[in-house]
This record gives sequence, C-alpha cells and structure tokens, in this order.
Amino acid sequence: MEIRYLNDEDLDFLRHCSEEQLAELTRLLTHNDKGKARLSGSLQRNELFRSMEGHPEQHRCNWRLIAGELQHYGGDSIANRLRGHGKLYRTILLDVTKRLKLKADKESTTFEIEQALLTHFLRNAWQKMDAEQKQEFLQAVEAKVSELEELLPLLLEDPALAKGVSHLLSSQLARILRTHAAISVIGHGLVRGAGLGGPVGAAFNSVKAVSGSAYRVTIPAVLQIACLRRMNAVAQT
Repeated sequence: MEIRYLNDEDLDFLRHCSEEQLAELTRLLTHNDKGKARLSGSLQRNELFRSMEGHPEQHRCNWRLIAGELQHYGGDSIANRLRGHGKLYRTILLDVTKRLKLKADKESTTFEIEQALLTHFLRNAWQKMDAEQKQEFLQAVEAKVSELEELLPLLLEDPALAKGVSHLLSSQLARILRTHAAISVIGHGLVRGAGLGGPVGAAFNSVKAVSGSAYRVTIPAVLQIACLRRMNAVAQT
C-alpha cells in the first residue's frame, strides 16, 4: 500500500526521535485499545515498512511513512484518494482541539496550541483520577509544587473545595506540565497497554466515548506528537 508523506514542518522533527519513541507512535496508529490491528490503516500493509521488520531501526528509517499514516488518518479517505495525500499536522491538531471543545487561537504557534491541548487533557485527567491515582501521578512526575501539595489533601478530603481553588489548581497543573518528567509520564501513559492504563488512562477513556473512529486514532496520536516534540527539544539542548 502506498503512503504519501506531505512535507510538513511540524512533523519533520520525527526524524530525530528514537526507535522506541517512533515504535510507540506507530502502535497508536496501527492498533486499537484492545491491541488489535486497525483495518483502516495502511502502514502495516506497506511493502517497504514490512520488508524492514526486525531491523533495529525499522521505524527511524521509515519515519516519513509513519508521519504519512497520521496525515491520512487526519483526512477523509475519499478526499485522500483524490488529492493523493492526507492533511498537514496543524490542520489535524486544530480538528482535534475542536473535537475536544477546546478553543484554540489559530494565530498561535503549533507548539502553543499543543501546550493548551496538553493542559486541557491533564486538567481533565486530574479531575477523573481517584485519590490513589493522583498521588501516583504526582510521584511519577516528581511534582514539587508546594501550592499543589497543600491543595491535594483538601481536595481529597472535600471535593467541594475544588470549585474554589480550580483556577489555582489549573495554573499549578500547567506548571507541572512544563516538566520533562510529566511529559514522559503522559507520553508513556498514552501507549502503555494501548488502552491507557494507570493514572493517565481515566481521562482518555472518556474521550473515546465522544470520538468517531478517526478521532480514536488522531486524538492520542496528536497528544503523543506533542509529548515527543517536547522530549525531543529537551534532548537536543
């Protein structure tokens, strides 16, 4: 199966990602949350990609095919056939924010829109975590934000207090999200078990209920791309 990658400055950074990172992104694109291969995908049927199975850098050598697969999922299948390619990543990103009812400023950079999306996702994730998951998440991301540590016991003892401190809580979660540890936890949480187990999973499982089949692919893939972009930027510094 032919996969055409439309040159995309927002996805070109994938060439610098590790084999493991690209393998995880590929799994999101090619398998559903039950671990079964997606019938609508083309990557696993692509001759070049299949010919490199077992190669230690199968995914790094084929990053364009992986990116092209995402672009095709972001576009309508009939339209893809007519134009010969899918949609640019930024268009897919804006589609996802709209689907999740997040108002995105189209004048903002791709990085800024991704950051707003990640913050939105983390805020929803936090609200859906139980007490044990919240503590697990804070420990995993090495959170050391004193205000949040003070708020946590109050929120766990009396959820009604959440309304009064929602703005402060949101700002602290946004600060946590800027740490490399938090990005890594979210990124790995999106892939783990393909079903999003652990403290990150609760939020995304609710997203699936309101998403069409294509969005079940593009939403986690866009979140993963956002995480990879930030992890890669740290690695390059």
